[in-house]
Amino acid sequence: MKFMTDYRDPIKIQRAEYYKLSPLPLPVPFKDATGQVRYNSLFGDWVRLYDADGVCGEGPCTSLVWEYFVPILLKSEPMTLNELRTKLYWNIRNFGYQSFHVRELGALDMILLDLLSRRNDQPLHRFLGARKDFASVYKGGGSVLLSDEDLVKDILRFKAEGYHQTKIKVGGTDDWGRDIERVEKIRKAVGDDFGIAVDANQKWDVDTAFNFMKEVKQLGVSWMEEPIHAYDMDGLRELTDRVADAGIDLDVAMGESVRSYYEHVQYSDHGVRHIQPANAALWCIDEYMKCKQLADERGLMLSSGGITFINVVLGALYDEHQLIEYHQPIMEVIVPYLSLTCRIDDGRFYLPDVPGTPMRMNFEKLQSDGLLQSIQYKNR
Repeated sequence: MKFMTDYRDPIKIQRAEYYKLSPLPLPVPFKDATGQVRYNSLFGDWVRLYDADGVCGEGPCTSLVWEYFVPILLKSEPMTLNELRTKLYWNIRNFGYQSFHVRELGALDMILLDLLSRRNDQPLHRFLGARKDFASVYKGGGSVLLSDEDLVKDILRFKAEGYHQTKIKVGGTDDWGRDIERVEKIRKAVGDDFGIAVDANQKWDVDTAFNFMKEVKQLGVSWMEEPIHAYDMDGLRELTDRVADAGIDLDVAMGESVRSYYEHVQYSDHGVRHIQPANAALWCIDEYMKCKQLADERGLMLSSGGITFINVVLGALYDEHQLIEYHQPIMEVIVPYLSLTCRIDDGRFYLPDVPGTPMRMNFEKLQSDGLLQSIQYKNR
């Protein structure tokens, strides 16, 4: 396999620790157009991997990393990261490249990179070649469950906190005219100098998406995210052609629901002008860098969602206008349980000058709040 990165240090994992966490309850339930009501954060569990010298790589994961990938690592002889990547990637071939195994392999890749960057006593983003120490961030949210008043209140708070862009959920009812009214109220409240994007989470067909885009563009919307099914390439081609023919200057954004760089190429080939490789959705960091290269070569917008406090590593590698999402309803509940994170100022997350990733969990607080269920250990 051909990789954009090549780190020659051999990796041999000696032991592993798995921190099983209770779900973090949300202060306000959250819902988008097609998902279930969420009462807890998407944040899962945590794993620490140690090499023979006791150097640690750690990060968020699910039990799949612990039960499937860690046993393989503990039996593997010393390998470079790319050798491990190749071995593990072909190991999950029969699960399919849209499987949850792909996503968790992406989480594991970041953990192994964390270990290598700590070995080299460098912040991970610098170890990966970043030339800046910040990520440009927009704050997303906008649950369809919120009243118009609470929605506007939230977005005004985002603006007061220094963010320049937000994204809200649309398609909560079959009357998309109500979504237009909600965007109108936000625009009136925040003024013309604040970005508003909308996300339908694949709710509509081509006709509905086109009619909505035609109306909402008059409100200065930044992009239209996942208006139709994530794999309907013919529908995307039809929609983007109709939008262009109608002179509607509003880009369709796609990508957070797919697990491969090649799908982002397909999106671009079918008229999508904004690609969104989501953190831990792709199987290694090289895939994100290939997406960035694709965006740069074809003049596409690029943004990424996911666990923001890890995702900012990507943001430091991206250009200043390429964005990372801070999903307010899901992410903010994690903040009290972080012992290390970024400094936030004027729509940017500034990464700390410490080796490895810019995110560490405060397990003492998790335990004191009854959220640390157990710690498990495995050794070579």
